[in-house]
Amino acid sequence: MNIKRVLKVALYTTSASDIGQMYITLGIIALLAGAVNAALIRYQLTYQSLSAVDYYNAVSLHGIFMIFFMVMPISVGFANYLIPRMIGAHDLYWPRINALSFWILVPAVFLGLIAPWFGPINTGWYMYAPLSVETSVNYGLGVTLVEIALILSGISSTLTGVNFLMTIIKLKKIPYFKMSLFTWSFFATAILLVVAMPPLTAGLVFAYLERLWNLPFFDQALGGSPVLWQNLFWFFGHPEVYILILPAMGLVGEILPRMVGRQIYGYKALALSSMAIAFLSVLGVWMHHMFTAIDNTVAQIVSSATTMAIAVPSGVKVFNWTATLYGGEIRYKAPAILVISFIAIFLVGGITGVFFPLVPLDYAFNGTYLVVGHFHYMVFAILFALLAGLIYYFPYFTGKWYHEDLVKSGTIMIVAGAFLIATGMIIDGVLGMPRRYAAVPSVIYIPFQQMIDVGGVLMGIGLIMAFGDLLYSWIKGKVVETIDPWNAIQIGLPDFYIKPVKLPLSFGKSLDGAHYEEYHGVSFPYYSILGIVMSFIPLGFMFMFINLIPIGIILLLAFIGTGLYWAYDQWFKQIPPPMQLDGGSPVSAGSVNNGMALTPSLGTIVMRDARSAVLWFILAEICLFGSFIGGYMFVASPITNPIAYANVPPLRVEYFPLPVIMTVILLSSSIPAHLAYEEFKKGNMKMFKALGILTAVMGFTFLMGQVYEFTHVIHFTPQQSAFTAFFFSTVSLHGFHVIMGLVVWAFVLLRAYKGVTPYGGSVAATYYWHFVDAIWVVVFSTFYLHLFV
Repeated sequence: MNIKRVLKVALYTTSASDIGQMYITLGIIALLAGAVNAALIRYQLTYQSLSAVDYYNAVSLHGIFMIFFMVMPISVGFANYLIPRMIGAHDLYWPRINALSFWILVPAVFLGLIAPWFGPINTGWYMYAPLSVETSVNYGLGVTLVEIALILSGISSTLTGVNFLMTIIKLKKIPYFKMSLFTWSFFATAILLVVAMPPLTAGLVFAYLERLWNLPFFDQALGGSPVLWQNLFWFFGHPEVYILILPAMGLVGEILPRMVGRQIYGYKALALSSMAIAFLSVLGVWMHHMFTAIDNTVAQIVSSATTMAIAVPSGVKVFNWTATLYGGEIRYKAPAILVISFIAIFLVGGITGVFFPLVPLDYAFNGTYLVVGHFHYMVFAILFALLAGLIYYFPYFTGKWYHEDLVKSGTIMIVAGAFLIATGMIIDGVLGMPRRYAAVPSVIYIPFQQMIDVGGVLMGIGLIMAFGDLLYSWIKGKVVETIDPWNAIQIGLPDFYIKPVKLPLSFGKSLDGAHYEEYHGVSFPYYSILGIVMSFIPLGFMFMFINLIPIGIILLLAFIGTGLYWAYDQWFKQIPPPMQLDGGSPVSAGSVNNGMALTPSLGTIVMRDARSAVLWFILAEICLFGSFIGGYMFVASPITNPIAYANVPPLRVEYFPLPVIMTVILLSSSIPAHLAYEEFKKGNMKMFKALGILTAVMGFTFLMGQVYEFTHVIHFTPQQSAFTAFFFSTVSLHGFHVIMGLVVWAFVLLRAYKGVTPYGGSVAATYYWHFVDAIWVVVFSTFYLHLFV
C-alpha cells in the first residue's frame, strides 16, 4: 500500500479495524516519547546534569504519556481491532463517532509533545493543585496545554466508552457467556470510562479556569481547597488503574489458553471478576491515595476495606490463570513468555500493594519509592500483556511471521529489565528514599538506583530488538501460509467469530481480509478534520483569556464553520425517500442508518437503541455535574473545608423573582417535550413539530433569562471566592447543556421539516431535555436555595 493510499484510508476510514491500528500506532509514538522522558529521569539521577525544570518536566510527561497516551490508546486499539471480530459485529455501533474519538486524541498527543516549549510542566503526572494552577513556578502555557490535551483525551475516552457499551450490548451475535474474556474485560473498562473520565475532565476545567481566569477553586485563602483536586483526580485515578489493566487481563485471557493448548480455567469466574473489579473500584478505593491528606477515620476505614476487597476478584484471576497452566503443553513462544511474566509481576505488584490500605504503613511509605516501585510492577505487567497482544496478533496484522528467536530474546530482556527496575525502586522505598527528589539524597540508595539503571538499559535493548524485528518482519518477513497462524482452530479455540478469509487483516481491508475498502461518495474527511478542530475550542478560549482575542475568535469560528458544513453536507444536503411511520398513517418521511433505508419496524428498534445510548451519555453527564456540584459542597462544608468556612463569606443568592420564573419556564418545557415524543410515536408529525418548537422556545427563553441575570442582576464576580467560582461555572455548565439541547432539537426539527422521520433523534432530544431540566432542579436547590450546604 503506497503512502497516498495509507493517508486516504487514515483520513476517511470509519472502520473499527483501521481505527484500531491507528490507535496502536499513536500509542507506540507516545511510548517513544515516554521512554525518552524516562531516560532523562535516569540520566539526571545518575549524572546530575539536568536543570530542575527539565527534570521535573521529564517526571511529569513520562507519566502522562505512558498512562494517557500509550496504554489507553493501545488498549482501545486492540478493542477496536478485536472486539467486532470476536462478537460478530461488522463495526462499532457508531463508526463515525469512533473515527471522531480517535482524531480528537491526535491533537491531544501533539499538544503534550509541544507543551514543554511553552513553559515548565513541573507538576507530576497527577498535576496536584496548587502547584499546577499557580504561575510563579509553572509559568507560561506549558501546563495549560497539557490540561487541554487531557480534557480532549477525556472527551475521546468517554465517547469511546459509550460506543463500546452500545456495540457489545446491541451488536453481539453470541450470548454473554460465550463472549471472549477480552470482550468481558473491555466491557468493564467501558463502564469505567463513562463513570471515571468526567470527574477528571471537571477537575481539569477547574485548573484551566484558575490558571487563565483566576477562578479560585483550589485557593485556600478564597475558600478553595487543594484537597478538592486530589478527590477529583483520584476518583478518576484509581478506576484508571483498572481502565489500564483490565484490557491487559483480557489479552492474557485470550493468549494464555492458546499458548498452553487448553480451555481457560474458570471462564465465568474470570468474566464476572472483571465486572466486580469495575464495581468495587468506584466505591471508595480512591481515598487510599489520600490517607496523608485526610483526617477522617470513617473515610479511612471505608477506603481501607474496599481496597482490600478489590484484591479478591484480582486473586480469582491469578488463581484461574495459574490453574490453566496445569495439564497444558506450554509453547515457549514470545507471547507465552510475556503472559506468564505478566502473571508473575502482577502477583508481586499486588503483594507490594498490600501495605497501602493499612493507614499506619501508608503514612510511613506514601512519600517513598515504595509507591513508585509498586506502581511500576503493575504498569510493567500491563506492558507485558500489550506486547504479548502485539506479537500474538502480528501475523494477523501483517500476514508475516516475525523471527521467533530474536523477539523471544528481546522479550526476555524486557522482562528481566522490568523486574530489576521495579525491584530496585521497592528496595530503595523500604530504605526510605523519598520520591520526587531530583537527586539521590544518600549513598545508601545509590546501589539500587544503579540497579534501576541496569534494568532500564536492559529493557531498552529488549524493546529495540523486539520492535526492530517486528518492523523488519512486517516488510520482509516470511509470509503466513494459513488463516490460522497459531493453530487455534485446531484446538477448539478460534481467535475470532468472524473467521478470516485471507490474511493479512491489515490497514484498509475488510474485517475478514477478503477485500480492500473503498470510500465511494465521501468527498471530504469530515471526522478526521472535525476531531482535530475540536481542539480549537479550548485553544480558542485560551488565546482569548491571554488577550490574543482575534486568534481565539478565528479558532472558534473555524470549529463552528467546520461543524455547520459537516451537518449540512451529511444530514441536510440529500434527503432519503418517503416512508411510513410505525403505528401511524403514511407520512412523507424517511431516514437513513449507515446508508440503509429504515423500515418502520427497524425504526422502533432504532428508538429503543437510541434510548439506551442516551441513558449511557446521561450517566456520564451525571458524573460530570456531580463533580461540579460535589466540588462546591466539598469547599463549602464546615466538615471538609473548615478554615474556608470560618473565614470566607458564604455564597448568598437572595434575589428570587427572576430565577424562580426562569426555573418554572424551564421545568414546564418538559411537558411539551414529552407530549411531542408521544405524538411522534403516534405518527402525528405536525403536532410533534409544533410541540418541539414550543419546547425550544421555552428553553431559549430560559437561556436569555440567565444571560440577563449574569449581566444585570448578580452582584458578585467569579473571582471573588471559590463559592462564586462554583456558582458561575456550574450554572454556565448547565447553560451550555441547554444550548446543546436546543441544538439537538433544532437538528431534529429541521430534519423533520425536510421529510425525515427522526426515530433516534426524537428519543435523544426528549430524554436529553428531561435530563437538562432534572439537573437544573439540583443546581437551583444547591446554589439558589442553599438546601444542601
